[in-house]
Amino acid sequence: MRFSPLRSFVAAGAATLIALGAAAAPAHAAGTEVQILGFNDFHGRLEAPVAGTGGAAQMAGMIKELKAQNANTLLLSAGDSISASPFISLVQKDEPTIEFLKAIGVDATAIGNHELDRGFDDLNDRVIPHSDFPYLAANVYRGSEPAPGRLQESTVLEVGGVKIGVVGAVTVETPTLVSPAGIRGLEVKDPTAEANRAAAKLKSEQDVDAVILLVHEGSESTGSNATACAGVADPNTPFGKIVKGASADINVILSGHTHVPYNCSYDVPGLGHKRPVLQTGKYGDALDQVKLTIAGGKVTAAEGAILPIKGYDEDADVAKLVAKAKAEADVQGKVKIGEITAEIKRAVTAKGEEDRGAESTLGNFIADAQLAATHADNRGGAQIAFMNPGGLRADFRKGTDGTVTFADAATVQPFANDVVTKAYTGKEIKAALEQQWQPEGSSRPFLHLGVSKGFSYVYDPNGPAGSRVLADRIFLDGKVLDPNGTYRVTVNSFLASGGDNFTALGGGTNAFATGDNDLTVLVDYFGANSPVTADTVERAYTVGQAGAPSAGGENNGSGGENNGSGGENNGSGGGDESDGGLPITGTNVTVIVIAGLVLIIAGVAAFAVARRRRIRLTVE
Repeated sequence: MRFSPLRSFVAAGAATLIALGAAAAPAHAAGTEVQILGFNDFHGRLEAPVAGTGGAAQMAGMIKELKAQNANTLLLSAGDSISASPFISLVQKDEPTIEFLKAIGVDATAIGNHELDRGFDDLNDRVIPHSDFPYLAANVYRGSEPAPGRLQESTVLEVGGVKIGVVGAVTVETPTLVSPAGIRGLEVKDPTAEANRAAAKLKSEQDVDAVILLVHEGSESTGSNATACAGVADPNTPFGKIVKGASADINVILSGHTHVPYNCSYDVPGLGHKRPVLQTGKYGDALDQVKLTIAGGKVTAAEGAILPIKGYDEDADVAKLVAKAKAEADVQGKVKIGEITAEIKRAVTAKGEEDRGAESTLGNFIADAQLAATHADNRGGAQIAFMNPGGLRADFRKGTDGTVTFADAATVQPFANDVVTKAYTGKEIKAALEQQWQPEGSSRPFLHLGVSKGFSYVYDPNGPAGSRVLADRIFLDGKVLDPNGTYRVTVNSFLASGGDNFTALGGGTNAFATGDNDLTVLVDYFGANSPVTADTVERAYTVGQAGAPSAGGENNGSGGENNGSGGENNGSGGGDESDGGLPITGTNVTVIVIAGLVLIIAGVAAFAVARRRRIRLTVE
């Protein structure tokens, strides 16, 4: 074949165009591996929750080591990094934890429900400005505006020459998990629909190569086998609906909220790879690791793993941060506030796990303390107090001498909710008791309210919804509650706003607040009553249960006049004089027994004297 100049020119031109095309092609065309590291529900666990596992310093060291292995790394959180924290972080409003999150280089986080514990304004005006990464919430709206204030619905992160879109969403149950007053004006919409909307927008407007969904919602199933993963994707569960409903625009789902680990992957039509779905567990004991291979502007492979935070060198700078936070917390936490004579604990299951669906000594004790603080006329005139089980985060342990410190109290009640007293009708109080049975689909089917001493009720767990509590067997100081009477009831601001689906408590009238929060009330109670012995007598009874109170006496619905205190009953012992009320226990039993013995001895002595007298008269 003859070689012509024209053919040579054409060949040379083609070679040049191919070379230019290769040079102009994006770096990810040849394939880029991006490492996604994630965590969830850290909850201010700066110190290791288990010896040798987790802890901020070791977590930072692990992240540094994994980033050294792959520079194309993003660090993401699925929410609840702050609040419901141990004392070391709680007492400083989680500022040390925010500094930690900045130190480890968090690139983006979804908000969890606990980021809203102090209200939206605190998140928007304090937490986010102090952070150096975006907080994402595509399904939180104010009117027609998604992600109001400083929130963002999504963000785009560039790493290794590729663009990763990140979308955030929070559980739709959020309005029932935080004080409604703190998020007034906000609406939490369906996380699946809003995540799909935001992901499509990233694809069409930002031309991202992959989308990660950070969602603060999770499964109760745990593990990585087929059975566990079928549970994770169960469409009858809130999280399963997300797993099944997330569009093919979403490549990875990192989740949280339920505090259990799982590592699953699922076929998704049109996605081109199996979609990883993970949760680490809780408290910084592990990291999610997802390796994405990106080529030609799309993900070609995705592999997930859960890596325990164990056996890594601690980061020196973060270790100093934790030590400084601990030193400050120790100063405030060592203050002794009182003593206990025995442990005061939450209810537990047969496996020893916390059970919010059962009556607890601790829940009733907190209600007693709050009633004692608000029963006086000038403090609210309370007759009853209720306490939500989710507000109790630890037990009072006796230790060597029964000492209770400020840190102990703050660990038990970490939310610092205001204490509010309102007037409710007997009918509203019964409605609140019925709402212990939570709406269908709730993560917990039953939430057992702690109730103050002097108040008791009988219920039929198998009765129809809305009629399980027997109206004629709800008692205050042994007298049947009048459905049309009014009663002064103390609750924390979370319940007063209708939190945990207790909408009946969101009603009420004539609200009165002392200005105290639940923690200061508890501290004051220990100071006034130590050594404290919590009453262990039940206050809620099932039908037919031994010791259940029966009807007796007149109701004392006051219409607002009778404050129920009579100057004597302060919620810690005033119910013992009631007719037909709760069993008499504690120090009153001792008094009665001693009085009985004295009467018996006096009777015997009198008989002996009389008999001696008769004998003397006979002899004379």
